[in-house]
Amino acid sequence: MTIRETCKRIGISASKLYQLVGARQIAHYRVGGKIIFHDDDIAAFMAGCRVSASPAENIPQPRRLKLKHITLGRGSD
Repeated sequence: MTIRETCKRIGISASKLYQLVGARQIAHYRVGGKIIFHDDDIAAFMAGCRVSASPAENIPQPRRLKLKHITLGRGSD
């Protein structure tokens, strides 16, 4: 696959893909000055980027604010 095809497949810009290539974070081939990607290498890269979902019970709940010194109802008349 070409740079353009690979960008379209994984949903990133060409400049970002060139950064990944330069940092050797995605496997690629250089053939006659062109950069080419194999489907299996793209799949492996995508698998390495996968973030697993957490079960609902492990998701931290937002903290409830504790309000101090609040008087409910009418104040003294």
